[in-house]
Amino acid sequence: MAETPIPIVPAAPAFDAAGTPFSPAYGDVYHSADSGPGQAKHVFLGGNDLPSRWARARVFTILETGFGLGLNFLATWQAWRADPARPERLHFVSVEKHPFAREGLAALHARYPEFAPLAAQLQAAWPLPLPGLHRMHFEAGRVTLTLAFADVADVLPKLRLAADAIYLDGFAPDRNPGMWTPAVMKALARLACPGATTATYTTARAVRDALAAAGFVPELRPGFGRKRHMLAARFSPLRPPRHASPPAPRWSERRAIVVGAGLAGAAVCERLAAHGWAIELVERHAAPAAEASGMPAGSFHPPVSRDDSILSRLTRSGFLYAIDCWRALETGGRRFAWAQCGVMQIARDAREEKRMADSVRALGNPAGYVDYLPPAEAGRRRGLAARTGGLWFPAGGWVRPVELIAALLDDARPGLTFHPGRTVNALECDGNRWRALAADGTPIAAASVVVLANSHDATRLVPHGVELKCVRGQLTCLPPGSINPPGMVLAGAGLLMPAADGAAVVGSTYDFEDEDPEPRVSGHAGNLERLELLLPGSAARLDPARLAGTVGFRCVTPDRLPLIGSLPDAGAARANPAARSGKWTQGLPRLNGLYGAFGYASRGLTWAALGGELIASMLEGEPLPLEGDLADAVDPARFLLRRARRGGS
Repeated sequence: MAETPIPIVPAAPAFDAAGTPFSPAYGDVYHSADSGPGQAKHVFLGGNDLPSRWARARVFTILETGFGLGLNFLATWQAWRADPARPERLHFVSVEKHPFAREGLAALHARYPEFAPLAAQLQAAWPLPLPGLHRMHFEAGRVTLTLAFADVADVLPKLRLAADAIYLDGFAPDRNPGMWTPAVMKALARLACPGATTATYTTARAVRDALAAAGFVPELRPGFGRKRHMLAARFSPLRPPRHASPPAPRWSERRAIVVGAGLAGAAVCERLAAHGWAIELVERHAAPAAEASGMPAGSFHPPVSRDDSILSRLTRSGFLYAIDCWRALETGGRRFAWAQCGVMQIARDAREEKRMADSVRALGNPAGYVDYLPPAEAGRRRGLAARTGGLWFPAGGWVRPVELIAALLDDARPGLTFHPGRTVNALECDGNRWRALAADGTPIAAASVVVLANSHDATRLVPHGVELKCVRGQLTCLPPGSINPPGMVLAGAGLLMPAADGAAVVGSTYDFEDEDPEPRVSGHAGNLERLELLLPGSAARLDPARLAGTVGFRCVTPDRLPLIGSLPDAGAARANPAARSGKWTQGLPRLNGLYGAFGYASRGLTWAALGGELIASMLEGEPLPLEGDLADAVDPARFLLRRARRGGS
């Protein structure tokens, strides 16, 4: 049986006798009594020879082993702002097992007025205390903070990044020995670039020895305040570490062809444009969102499982990242119809309700993410007597995909060129450059990178070893005034979504081996049955023969997870069995410059933004926004590896 994950337990502000922020759990202060900002600048920036080492870099990545109050991040951000030779993009990745809640962080930050403007931005973006990686963008995306809420020993092996500098910041080794073990230092070595530096306030002999054994060359430097010495080190191993981070890819130009102008493709365009890429967007229809993304409404909320499965973790990451991206679009002046009205997932029976309640209690997630509602409370919120309770997702809701896609594409301009009504008949690679060819062989566009975001049609262009299923889904649009929908999304036996214009949408069917693009009366009848289960008494007066609706086709993979990342070279893999004999997908041959973002099934709204960021991070050689096991779970090469393990070709 899978183990239930350990919940994130937030820290609470506390102080020692001298008034320095203090952790009762570890019996140690968060920073020197002489000055928190002073320690950050002297030990961590100065110990890593910053800002001089990042001068004029395109991307500079810092890894930190204890976020704490965030003073090291704020000091680094402040130094980046003040430096005319700053890197184009600064990535700061930090691990924290016991993060503060937003209110506690704000109270602590009030003690450091020199950071006030930056601290206010950090507090506004601060995530809920949920396990996993949380990515936040500042300075129009030029400064990115990725927080890993996890135990450092557990999460370091899962990070995918190449660090230029490492801040070794945790409570003293004798107070928190788990952060200073030889295993942790070896994990840091795997994540370090050649020549990377590290710095820490401690000079404990065990730490120096562990760093040296991992390939770092340590040296003592003058300490901060009343501390005589600190420790700095440079990564210079005698031999390269096993499973080291690969070097950043090099492209002849930062231009990409994106095939497909649905939700997946639009999200890729927006993320690539945010990273400075030019995009050639090719769409076989006359306008974007012409297929499944053109449905009148879609809901977004994450699944919950007691074992916090791969699906739950991946969708949680996508859900949280999507909401942040949509808010950023609105802040930038993009408008689209959506509402965080909350989603109530109603249990079908007492057994399912018990599973829901048990999962919420075991996971210990904050109520701002998910809460269990007993029958009385669930019924009160729906406005009727309820037989079962369910789950409440206060940050969930609905969105109109067509308008979201338009906002994403608007945000990608002026670096986006749209090619409507053009079908890519074939892809041709000439050296390091791809060409998308029309049926008559003429080129539609050319670029160093191609991203296939065209759902089922991707298989026609590039065989990738995956059998995709096409699942028909029919939604039913209910006329305004025909029912009295609650001010929330209801989920369970189906979906009931309120809409801004007073209408409501109910669905959806799940029809295998059915290619009929037109709505059917039988589909409306099935959706009315779902409506009756969600909101009893609402469907009786509705005639399915008089209702309108829409049909979309979901692209579903065998494991129900999407395909996001570099596409495998299936032919080369079959010709070389040794390439398929390893444990990890990273060793499989790839089609250089060819990526995929499809197979989103019914979760395009929760996966698209994260998928776009994942691909952009891969192209740029930046830290991935997902843990390695989640990136592997969506790797398009995973099915080739599984087939090889079973003895297939």
